[in-house]
Amino acid sequence: MNLIDYLKLKNMTQVDPKKIIRKVLHATHPIPFRIKHKTPSREDMNKKLFVKILTNLKKIEERKDFMVEEIGMDMTAYEDQFFEVIEDLFKLTFNKEQVALIQLYVYQLMPDSDWDGTITIENKNKEEKVVDFKAPADVWNVINSMK
Repeated sequence: MNLIDYLKLKNMTQVDPKKIIRKVLHATHPIPFRIKHKTPSREDMNKKLFVKILTNLKKIEERKDFMVEEIGMDMTAYEDQFFEVIEDLFKLTFNKEQVALIQLYVYQLMPDSDWDGTITIENKNKEEKVVDFKAPADVWNVINSMK
C-alpha cells in the first residue's frame, strides 16, 4: 500500500473499521482471510473501568497533597463530598473488606523505595498470604479474590 492509499484510508469517516483493516491487510497479504470482532467480556470491561477510576483517584489525591504542601491550598473541604459519593458507590458494589483495601490503596499507601509493592491479607481459611498491591490492576485482582 502506498502513501496515497494510506492517507485516503486515514481520512475516511464513518467507515466500518473492518473494511479499513481488510483493505490494509489485503494490500499487504493478498490471501483470503476472515475478520471476527470479539466483544470484551463484562469482567474485562469492569476491570478496565476500575483501573481507570483508581488511577484517577490516585492522581487527584496526589494533586491534593501537592497543593497543600507546595501552594498551601487545602481543597479537602471542597473535595470531600465528591469522594464521599465515590466511596458510597464503591460500597454499593464491594463488601467492607474490599472497600477498606481500595481506601488503603488510594489514601494510605505511599510507595517508596523501601516498599516492595506487596501486602499481607488473610484468606477465607484464615491463612496469611502476600499479594502484589502496587498498581490498580493488582488491587482489582486482590479484591476479586475475596468474593
